[in-house]
Amino acid sequence: MQIPLLRRSAGGGDKVGDTETTLQLTRKNLALLNSLHGDTNNDYDNDNDSAYLFESDSDTMKKLSTTTSGFEQQPYENGILDPSASKPPPDLYTIQQQLARRRSSAQPSEKAHQRYHRDISRSFNESTGSYLIQSNIMKNTNSLHYGRMSGRAITQIPKQDFNKELSHPVPDILEGLYTETLPNHLQGHGLYRNTDSLAFSHFAAEFKRRDGNFHQAVYQAAYDGATLVNARNRSLAQATVPQHIVDKATQETAVFTCATDGQCAEVFAHHFQDGEYHQNLVARQSLLSYPNRGRELIRNTQDYARSKSYELAALLGAHLEEEDEE
Repeated sequence: MQIPLLRRSAGGGDKVGDTETTLQLTRKNLALLNSLHGDTNNDYDNDNDSAYLFESDSDTMKKLSTTTSGFEQQPYENGILDPSASKPPPDLYTIQQQLARRRSSAQPSEKAHQRYHRDISRSFNESTGSYLIQSNIMKNTNSLHYGRMSGRAITQIPKQDFNKELSHPVPDILEGLYTETLPNHLQGHGLYRNTDSLAFSHFAAEFKRRDGNFHQAVYQAAYDGATLVNARNRSLAQATVPQHIVDKATQETAVFTCATDGQCAEVFAHHFQDGEYHQNLVARQSLLSYPNRGRELIRNTQDYARSKSYELAALLGAHLEEEDEE
């Protein structure tokens, strides 16, 4: 993957440099890129792989909550594009085919589906709806290495242009590898400050109640996705495998988010291109129809993102046995 150099324009502000001046995504070059972005909390020019990559800078960061009015504009100004402005990744069609496949596992009974339909229609707060989604729609993540956390702020991210003036993202649902199961030299890749954390996350979800602001969930998902793409690329910069393997990993789309109100699910793919973070709608499915194709879509997305978590861990030297939980 090549990263365009940034240069200071005559009128002030950072601009993307000429395309002929590019950098490969290596540890030293990422350190240079971070310095150009004003990221003074940089660990990539340090040979200590256990350094905390996502140290919080919340004391100096201006915070605009993801739930406040005007939140939608700030991410765009920071280079986080919504689906209408995003460029599709080269592998978008392949991903769509993968996530649309039929699953071999059985659908829940029609009676169980009717109960879900009734309960989600009666849920009047986001916590209840999120619980119903996790217990009826989403795939179980109760495995040794891989799990899920809900409603926690992702604090271990450096201050950069993409999160400027924004509070830390707080996905309703985040899945990833438990840091406690990783080798010591990878403990610093956790997304939360304490030891009870997740790392190498590639899937997040945002929930709004059925009469809530669904568009806000999409914008929140854009911020979640940009954060996870940024974390992935920073982790890849520390990989000691040959550079062509790192390049291949950076060019593939691996981060996904889901926005849902319990009745409909929209799945988005996220990638970094030309200095901006892009969010593309992969698929939209109903969660109320039977058979429940929306359930299949979300579970396929979880599986795909989960495989990318294990692949990333392996590139950094953690070869974990992937368990299959349905």
